[in-house]
Order: sequence, then C-alpha cells, then structure tokens
Amino acid sequence: MRKLKFDRNRYSNGLLIDSADMSTFDGSIVEAVPDFHVIGIIEAGNGTLLIGEHRVKVRPGTIITISPGLPVDLSGCSMDRATWIFFEAGFLDILYEEAHFTYKFSFFHDLEAAPAMRPVKRSFQACNDLAREIHGELRKPSGDSESFLRAALPLLLVRLQRAHAVDGKHDVGVFNDARIQRLRYLLANKLTELRTVETIAEELGISRGHLHKLAQRHFGRSAKLLIEDHRMLQARRALLFTDADVATIAFDLGYTDPSNFARSFRRHMGLAPVAYRAKATY
Repeated sequence: MRKLKFDRNRYSNGLLIDSADMSTFDGSIVEAVPDFHVIGIIEAGNGTLLIGEHRVKVRPGTIITISPGLPVDLSGCSMDRATWIFFEAGFLDILYEEAHFTYKFSFFHDLEAAPAMRPVKRSFQACNDLAREIHGELRKPSGDSESFLRAALPLLLVRLQRAHAVDGKHDVGVFNDARIQRLRYLLANKLTELRTVETIAEELGISRGHLHKLAQRHFGRSAKLLIEDHRMLQARRALLFTDADVATIAFDLGYTDPSNFARSFRRHMGLAPVAYRAKATY
C-alpha cells in the first residue's frame, strides 16, 4: 500500500491544492493512503473501488470524497474520464481565514456513510464543470488564482454537501454550528489529548449528557461510539504514517492495555495492528 504525501512545494505561491484529469493522473497508483483530502468527479468509468471499509460502484456520474488516512484500492475499477482535486485541510483554513473550515462539510467526516454520491444529472454537471475550471486554473496559475479559488472552492464544497444530503438523507446544508465544527475537529485531531467523553465535553464547554445528544442528533450514534470510530481512524493513520510501535499508539489513543487496543483494532479492521501495518509499502 503506497503512502501519498501532499507535495507542498509544487506551487511557489503557497497553493496547497492540486488537481489532475486522467491524462495526468499517476496510473501507477493502485493501492494507496493519502494524507490529504481528495475529491474525484467521474464522468466515465466502471467497476468497484474500495475506500476504507466501503465498496463503491464506479459509474458515470459518481463523485467520491476521500479523507486523509483512508486506504484506497483502485485495482477493481477503471476510469476513462475524471477530474481530481487534492488539498490539505489546513490550506482552506488559511484561504478563508476560518479555523476548522473543512469541518463544515459532513461528506468528508461521515465515517458511517460510503464516501461516494450520485447526484442528479444537473447537480453532477454543475460540480463537474466547476472542478474542471479549478483544474484549468491550477494548470496555469496566475496572480489572481487565489481569488479565483477563494470563490470557486466553497461553491464546489457547498454543492457537494447538498448532493451528499440528498443522496444519503443526511443533515442538509453546511454546518455553521460552531460546536459541531469544533467537535469534528477535536475528534480528528485531538484524541491523543482528549481521550474520553468527559474530557471532550469539558473542552466544548457542555455536559456529558449534552454531548451524547449532539452525537445522536448529528452522527446517529453515542458519543462513546463516535470517539471509538475516530480512534480507530487515528490508529490506522499512526500505523501507516509513523514508526511508533503498537504499544505507543495504544497508549497515545487512551488505551491502558495494548492488548485491548489490538482486540478493538482487529474487531474494526479484521486484522491485527502489526498485520495491517505490514500491508503498507514504503
């Protein structure tokens, strides 16, 4: 499994975003784990790809969204026409001068739903046209490219959020509730420091019971299960992108006994942590 890191030096103007179509897509990438966000808008293709534990049918009109740390297997599909957008989450925080900007959009952070959608034809075409414009801008960046991206990217993300809501009957619209944005941020980035329902609730300035209600309302699961889902995602990232031993990862994620961590990991992934890491290639 190939580990993909974002090339921060590709553009001298600090644009931490990139794009590709199938003529420039690296065809040697079959099994990989990106450390950045990916949006793939597929005009023509077939077969099945794997994103994390989800099996996604590739058909014309499919849009896939991949979060950092999710393994992807492209071996079972072919894509003849597609546009890809890649970016670091932190880039959008800087571009829009708003902390946790990507956490407004549930399609990047819904661990239960398949990371794919098939919007109606008109909606798909609007997303595809905009993605192709962004791709064209990045192929020949100019002095006002940042202004263009500042306008185009949120429009694309909002359209994807609406398609995600309709496709999967999820919460409609962009999250503007600061508590939910911050909760998503804490789950994705602070579980090594905030390891329990109580500590996360305290960080949010709410009660444990209130946190449970928010988790059930917005994520359809208890706060405890929500934390465990993200803990397993963090474990996968640590196993693939760091050299830390399994015991260190277990303790960092709040497990007092590495054997408990190993059992939880096997239950979620079907493999022991060591075996999961062994599948990765460097």
